[in-house]
Amino acid sequence: MIEWSAYSQLIISYAILGGVYALTALGLSLIWGVMRAVNWAHGDLLMLGMYTAYWMVLLLGMDPLIAAIVAFCLLGALGGIIHLIAIEPVIEKPGGHEATLLSTLGISVAIESIALILWSPSPRSYDNIYKGIYLELFGIRTSLAEAIAFSLSLIAIFLVDQFMKRSRLGKAIRAVSQNPIGARVVGINVSRIRLFTFSLGVALAGVAGVLVSTFYPNIRPLAGYVWDIASYVVVIFAGLGSIYGVIISGLIIGVLEGIGTVMFTNAFRHILVYSVFLVVLLLKPEGLFGRALRRV
Repeated sequence: MIEWSAYSQLIISYAILGGVYALTALGLSLIWGVMRAVNWAHGDLLMLGMYTAYWMVLLLGMDPLIAAIVAFCLLGALGGIIHLIAIEPVIEKPGGHEATLLSTLGISVAIESIALILWSPSPRSYDNIYKGIYLELFGIRTSLAEAIAFSLSLIAIFLVDQFMKRSRLGKAIRAVSQNPIGARVVGINVSRIRLFTFSLGVALAGVAGVLVSTFYPNIRPLAGYVWDIASYVVVIFAGLGSIYGVIISGLIIGVLEGIGTVMFTNAFRHILVYSVFLVVLLLKPEGLFGRALRRV
């Protein structure tokens, strides 16, 4: 029989994973809030962040935390290119949101296919100094890599929140999110705001991918699908309009996965998460922290 300390250990590990879920979901939430568009390639872009760290460490001996900065820049630029080529030309046309979904789905398939050709489906991992160092608190041990990933995820979310509240560009993003027509009337370039927001969302996914890769021994071309689904669950669970709600929802999902694993089996954790998810949708369709829309 597994001792309670072992249960606690596993649940804490999943809670840490929930923090990274929150960072990944934040990018999705920003994109949906401004564009009302689904980026189905989000998880695959996170996967590219994982490979960015892998190759930066393997070929250049780069510290994974420095690789996170590289991934932020590279994935942000890639996100801008994807937006200009596949999203901006169709988003304002009739059926634009459906076209955006199909475009990002096509990009997802393309990224996965190219990754499979270049890197094969075999899982990879890399050694780093953070993975071999362990911290212990109240009898619960966690690797320094997990602690750093969790902490940096929360710091990144806090910085994005402050950027959205205090900067001129952040306020413009919020204006477009709330009323794109009104924002255009007062002189905000809505197209540029969409471009920046999509790039930022993808860049955050890239950073999340790097953080995950420091402790997650499963870097492979199809890894993005798992993160895609988990991130959408977190976004819908939290509801729109609350950045810190994304953090809480990410932690809830992570803890539920941990409870499902220790109380039942690894496969059951998904059943538990989606059961709670469905209950929340039935009782509070706008999400735990979202605001219900009122008919006028």
